[in-house]
Amino acid sequence: MAQGYLVFFKCPSQTINTNTARFVIETGVYTYAGSCGVSCKKRILRHLEQPARKRWHVDYLQCETLYAVVVPFSERELAKKLAEVCAYVPHFGSTDDPESPSHLFRCNLAEVVRYIGLTV
Repeated sequence: MAQGYLVFFKCPSQTINTNTARFVIETGVYTYAGSCGVSCKKRILRHLEQPARKRWHVDYLQCETLYAVVVPFSERELAKKLAEVCAYVPHFGSTDDPESPSHLFRCNLAEVVRYIGLTV
């Protein structure tokens, strides 16, 4: 079974400059869709602890981590569903998923739960 996760952040306005891209983040609550397989705990802890070595786009966020949720959907399924209904930061975290416009979405937990079909 595919296993993905969602991490929720409370972000202030900021401009992120990575080695290859520039992203503008507006103030708000954001959801990041990722995949974790067997290393789910380790992957999520990376987001909670804000790593010193910046490897992925999400590592550059200067935001407060609110919580994380592991879900029975792949990262690509999550990104596809959320891109249809939430505002997103173009190309953020999706360089290995060209079919998705982003993996960082501006929407809160209640919206996400409803949009990905975890409630009736």
